[in-house]
Amino acid sequence: MVYRYNWLAGLGSLLFAFYGLTRLLRFTVEGPPWQFVVLAGLALGVSITWTALSYRINLWLVGGLNLIAMVVAVGRIAAPDTTTALLPTTATFAELNFQLERAFDTIRNGSVPVVPRSGIVVILMVLFWVVGGLLAWGLTTGHPYVALLPPLVLSLQFATMDRQSTGWLRVAVFIVLVGGTILAVTTDERDQTAGGMARRGEWPSTRSRLAPATTALLAVTLVAAASMVTVLQNRVPQSGVLDWRHSGGLGGGYTGSSGSFSPFITIQQRLVNNSDDPMFLARITGDVSAGQVYFRLLTMETYNGGQFFADDVRVDSLEERPWEVTDLAFAGDSKTVTTEIVIDGLRMDWLPAAYTPIDVFNAERSFERYLRVRALDGSLLLDDGNGSFRGMRYSVESAIPQPDLNVLALTPEGVLSASFAKALDEGEEVPETVSLDVLTQLTRDRPPDAERYLDLPTEPEARIDDIGVLAVKQTKNLETDFERALALEAWFHSGAFTYTTDIEPGQGATDTADWLLDSDSNNYRKGYCENFALAMAVMARTLDIPSRVVLGFTPGERTGQESEVVVRARNSHAWVELWMPAQGWVRFDPTPRSLGDTPQTFETVANELGYSFTAFLEIPDPVVSPFEGRSPLPIFAEDFEFERFVGGSGGELDGTGGGFSRLEWLRMALPVLFGLAIVVGAIPAVKWIGRRRRMRRLREGDVTAAWEEIVTRLTDLKESPIPTMTPDEYAAEIDVAMAPLATIYGRMLYGPPDSIEDHHVATATTALAITKDRLVTRHSPGQRLAALYRPGTILPRWMRRHNGRESR
Repeated sequence: MVYRYNWLAGLGSLLFAFYGLTRLLRFTVEGPPWQFVVLAGLALGVSITWTALSYRINLWLVGGLNLIAMVVAVGRIAAPDTTTALLPTTATFAELNFQLERAFDTIRNGSVPVVPRSGIVVILMVLFWVVGGLLAWGLTTGHPYVALLPPLVLSLQFATMDRQSTGWLRVAVFIVLVGGTILAVTTDERDQTAGGMARRGEWPSTRSRLAPATTALLAVTLVAAASMVTVLQNRVPQSGVLDWRHSGGLGGGYTGSSGSFSPFITIQQRLVNNSDDPMFLARITGDVSAGQVYFRLLTMETYNGGQFFADDVRVDSLEERPWEVTDLAFAGDSKTVTTEIVIDGLRMDWLPAAYTPIDVFNAERSFERYLRVRALDGSLLLDDGNGSFRGMRYSVESAIPQPDLNVLALTPEGVLSASFAKALDEGEEVPETVSLDVLTQLTRDRPPDAERYLDLPTEPEARIDDIGVLAVKQTKNLETDFERALALEAWFHSGAFTYTTDIEPGQGATDTADWLLDSDSNNYRKGYCENFALAMAVMARTLDIPSRVVLGFTPGERTGQESEVVVRARNSHAWVELWMPAQGWVRFDPTPRSLGDTPQTFETVANELGYSFTAFLEIPDPVVSPFEGRSPLPIFAEDFEFERFVGGSGGELDGTGGGFSRLEWLRMALPVLFGLAIVVGAIPAVKWIGRRRRMRRLREGDVTAAWEEIVTRLTDLKESPIPTMTPDEYAAEIDVAMAPLATIYGRMLYGPPDSIEDHHVATATTALAITKDRLVTRHSPGQRLAALYRPGTILPRWMRRHNGRESR
């Protein structure tokens, strides 16, 4: 391992790629941990390749040895029961093919982090095996770029697959690795070729052309890039990002009549499938009509400025009770239903169930042991990584929340809220009130970990202030979160928005603010359930109402048999749940869908009261005396932080003012400062490493290192030797203190072999130290600082300017 810095850079990049992989896969439940298997593949790829090349084995044989070992390892991992004396059989390859098919299905449709099924582990082991082999081959044969680029590419690929937000620290580490890779190649460079290095003690070759491997790599890269641009130019959305799982959005990716649904809700318009392909059948019995039961897959609580997703997917065994966190569960009355579900075309890790599951039974033993429950919402997960399959059957007992209007119509003080009081004043029937004691007993002001359900981006480009102003305008003077939620839901159904799925993928608005506020943006206020659910959830958060987005299915279509419905692909839907302090999570559906299968909460309220309630949600400004000093928006001033909408720096309410807080400036400045630090420190760091290496060589008895050190310093100071000078002539021109060093260096160059003894090395070391001290007085501090950043001596020889004064 001659090129130690390149090895360090390569292994560092591989470990960083491995860290990115740990964010994509869950822990292994049975068998050896997948981490061990992947790292073992990496180690085998490095060790087999390096050992074989060390014994000068032909490259084709090296590849053959790796392939044989890889086939044996793959067989033992994918189908250990089918191998004979460690060797794969025909049955092994058949099982491997089956495992790989299911692995690719999981990669395409699974939600991060996925279960590390054997097929996925095999793919990753082979991938790291190959990358490890390239690392060993490239650094053993002198092709550092072939060795060091694949780990960096792996890191970028895993970051693309990972839908969690990428922190600045992770970005900074990647930048350091890229800079470290360049630094390592430059430091270990010993040849004039662009990708080759000569071993220590060997003379560099005089070739000025690119190495053959590098030429081939560049050619393949250019051809592949040009080809892919031609093929994919009409398939990449305007955002520049392709979904790594499948091309679909809420509608999912389809093969025949099977489908899966992306567990990410964004404002970007993507592919939606409105086919009649059946996803599952459900036979429903209990206290709720089959035509009123929504089916939920999972809830998404985390918002990163562009999409909602579920970043906390920790699951518990079904034996853990209760399934849903008690403080997140619905506080009011519920009705019980039992749903027998038979999967048809649905291919998901998350299983459909009515909200909220409280028991699962009649499940087949082949998958029952893999069933898990997510405590944040009670969602069901098939934790074997295979996903649901056609013919899969299970029964779920669920508690369907029944929001109580008698509770929701009250303020925290136990009196009718503004809109219901207005209806009462105009002679309309209003809900019966409950006692203050009952209301106090039910009320939970905030859900646990409320920040998760209220978090919003702080970047100015997200325009959260403007969205907040719009939300305040639509809920002006309303007193309770329930009133505000009804007002928002009714506004989305007021005719100001258009529901449509006839949108070319990737041609929508770029963010929530554009979609809501900018009439010139693509598909302004036009889209389907994914867009409406995200917009309402964000607006609710600006009003300090905890929100989450739910992915699932609307009530299915009756089949003709009693209490049985079929749920099709076109029933896929997204809606919103908002936290009502006296009840818990209450469903609201902002999508103005005309199919009649998504009853809105404001319509449910109207049906219960017997009249349209939306007119009472418009509360006029209170008439007050100018001498009372009261705010014209008392609710806004009391319940919300004004600085949250105007940026805290004197902006106007329309959101055009604002400014940045110190924290925002610091967050923006950190990457810039980090980049400057790399730029400022890169050249001195390379020179410092070079000096350390020369001093180590000198301590080992290499006198040429002392001469190289002093010549390098003088070259940086623009006093490099003329090629025709002898060492003694050069020393006489610079300083008399260099004379002993020049004499010993000349003796080594022109004298007999083994003419340098220990006392010569000691003399050269002393002469070097004295000469360096004399150079401090010879040059000004400004000259020495400029020399520190002059890059000429760290560049490969073919890149240096030939000014007639370069040392040999």
